[in-house]
Amino acid sequence: MQTFDVVVVSDFSGPAARRFEIMTLFFLASWLEFGGNTRELPLHIVCIGEPPESVLTLGERCGARFSTHTPLLFGGFANKLRGFEVSRETDHILLLDSDMLILSDISELPTALGSDCMAAAAANSRGRQMHWREIHKSLGLTYPKDNLIPLNLELDTFKCAKYRDCNRNELAPYYNGGIVYAPWESRLGDVWREHLMRISEIDPDCVSNQPSLATAIHELQLAGVQFRLLPDEYHGRWQHISTGTVPSRDIKLFHTIRFGRRRSPSDTAEQDIKNYRIYTLKELCKLRAHRSLAGRMAHYMTMHVEIRDWFRIFKLMQLLNDKYVHELE
Repeated sequence: MQTFDVVVVSDFSGPAARRFEIMTLFFLASWLEFGGNTRELPLHIVCIGEPPESVLTLGERCGARFSTHTPLLFGGFANKLRGFEVSRETDHILLLDSDMLILSDISELPTALGSDCMAAAAANSRGRQMHWREIHKSLGLTYPKDNLIPLNLELDTFKCAKYRDCNRNELAPYYNGGIVYAPWESRLGDVWREHLMRISEIDPDCVSNQPSLATAIHELQLAGVQFRLLPDEYHGRWQHISTGTVPSRDIKLFHTIRFGRRRSPSDTAEQDIKNYRIYTLKELCKLRAHRSLAGRMAHYMTMHVEIRDWFRIFKLMQLLNDKYVHELE
C-alpha cells in the first residue's frame, strides 16, 4: 500500500472555534468508525491556535500528530496552507477540510488515481470570472485552453440556473479546495501560497484559496507535473447524493460543506452539534431546479433512493455523535 500523509487544518483561534471543534470531532470519529486501513496512515491535525481538550482526547485515540500554528496572512481560507508545514512522513499529502467525513477506507486512493500526480475535484460553482484573465496575466500564465464544468452545472442542480446560458469555453479549470492530493515534491504548497499572496494584492476582495489553487495547479502542469480529477467517490458532496449520481454507500470521503448559521450566540455545544447534523441533511434535501412542484412532491412522497441516501448520511452522523462526539461535549 502506498501511504500518504492525511492533513486536516482546524481554526481554534477565532469566533468559529467551537464549530471547528465539532467538525474535527466528527471527522476523527469517522476515522475511527469507518476508516479501515485508513487508520494505518499518518494523520496530522494542524491547529490554528490551541486545540480544545475534546479534540486532543479523540485525536489521541486516532494516533494523530498535532501541531499548533498562528493564522496565515489574513487568516480564514489562507490557513489551509499551514497544512503543508507538517513534518512529512510519506511522499504524498492528502489535504482535507475539517468538515469531512470518512465513510469508507481511503487508503487505495493512490491506486485509484494511477501514476504520480496532483488531484482535486471540480468546484461547486464558477470561479472569479470577472478578473480571471487579468489574474492569469499578472501571474505570467497563459489563460488555460481547457475548461472544467462546475459541479452544479454538470449535475443540473437547483443552483445551476444562472450558469446554463454561460459560455462554457470561458469556464477555466477551477477546483474545490476541500480535498487536494499531491506529491510533496511537486511544491504545490509553496506555489499555492505564492499565488495566494499575489492574487490578494491584485484583487483584495478575493479571500478564497480556490483561485490560487487553480492557478498553482496550472503553473505546475505547465512545468510538467501531472494532474487528474479525483474520482467522485473520493469527494462526495450533496450534489452527488441529491441527484443520484453517486450512491452514499459508494462514497469514501464526504464533504458536508460548512456548518450552517448559528441560531443564537447562546447556543450550547449540544445545540451546535444538532445544528451541524440538521444543516447537512437540509443541504442533501435540495432537488434539481427543473422539477415541477408536482414532480418534487412525488419525489418526496415515494421515498426515492436519493431520499433514503439523505437519511443514511444523517443516521451515520447520529451514530458518530452517540458513539464518540456526545461524550466529549
